[in-house]
Amino acid sequence: MIFLFQHPDFLNEEWLATAAGIAITFVVFIMGVPALIFQTFIAGGLRDVYNERLGGEWARLFKIQMALIALIFLLGNVEFDKVLFPGHSWWFFPICVSGILFIVLFLGLRSLVKNFQSSRNIEKKLSEKITDDAIAHFEKHKTVPAKDLEDLGILARELQSGRVKNIFLEQCERLVEYLLNIPEENRDTKLIGEILSDAVCLSVTYDGAQFNNENMRKALDILSFTYSHILHHTTGGASSSYLNTTIGNCMKEIGIKAMTKDDLPAVMDAVEKLSAIEATSKEMFILGNEALLQGHVEPAVAAIRKLGGKVRDAFLPGQPVDYEDKRAFYFWLGLVAKVYQLGGFAQNFAQRRLQTAVAQFDDARDELQTLFKETQKNFYQVADFDTADAVKNLEEVLFPE
Repeated sequence: MIFLFQHPDFLNEEWLATAAGIAITFVVFIMGVPALIFQTFIAGGLRDVYNERLGGEWARLFKIQMALIALIFLLGNVEFDKVLFPGHSWWFFPICVSGILFIVLFLGLRSLVKNFQSSRNIEKKLSEKITDDAIAHFEKHKTVPAKDLEDLGILARELQSGRVKNIFLEQCERLVEYLLNIPEENRDTKLIGEILSDAVCLSVTYDGAQFNNENMRKALDILSFTYSHILHHTTGGASSSYLNTTIGNCMKEIGIKAMTKDDLPAVMDAVEKLSAIEATSKEMFILGNEALLQGHVEPAVAAIRKLGGKVRDAFLPGQPVDYEDKRAFYFWLGLVAKVYQLGGFAQNFAQRRLQTAVAQFDDARDELQTLFKETQKNFYQVADFDTADAVKNLEEVLFPE
């Protein structure tokens, strides 16, 4: 640098070309390495989301560096140089060029270090960014953009299972909790339901998703938390009924997915949480029946016990029974009949459960037989002929002609 100040003639075209070449080469390197990191660490389906949500900083840096390089070339113009640096201030020229070159190198190096440090947290940043944007937009416009919901769905499908997906689920939980805390008259239950089904549930039930027990349990916890909040902070009506149905269906899907992966603890957790939700007898039957088809008796037995408790409390001979309680009886009896067909100790278990029902209808056996007929009709109407036949066979055992 001292040499440059002492010999202004040395500041010729070759020196400027060298400075510009260094700057251009470094910028290309700095821009290329993060791109390589990006290709390596982030899934293909997330790249568009990343570019839209977090790609602005890269573009701004590139524009700034290109402007600085253009300035170096501009300084190399003789006419411009004469105007900006007259003869008595020639010493200021190397300071400008060196300063610009230093800024280019510093910004590039800073970006490179930052990209290396954050390369393993891209998914976390995306989850947080989408959630923050959704909350900010809702505060202003009382709605969440369809684009935010779409991006949550992409993350639900594309993120790797394990810690990264748990972080995503935590952000979904934060968004759901924010929406739940809005006063009931302004609460958008349809929006909450979409987040639960298209992000939370999808993240663990998607066909291409890798199985992870921790993610399954986290998703179930979010669904259970949502139901508990609605139960204690809603006066009822169609909105809560919609959420109950959505939550119940999601729990059923998660339970079935866990069953296909032979994760019985997660299946049992799904049965336990389903049993606490109103009007989910159908989902419990589907989950229990699927367990029998997969060769797992334990979830079916758990579902029978949970449904049996509801039936026992709702059915009193001679007393009117509402539609939902009757549905609970149909699905309970359907599962009992399917377990009875297994024979052996499974048949003994089913017989004990039936004895409880028979004892409860001891003085009204005609009423009990009518319920058997209605159960057969219910399964026949939905084309579940196997269950209808199982109930009919059980009826013939209990009510021989």
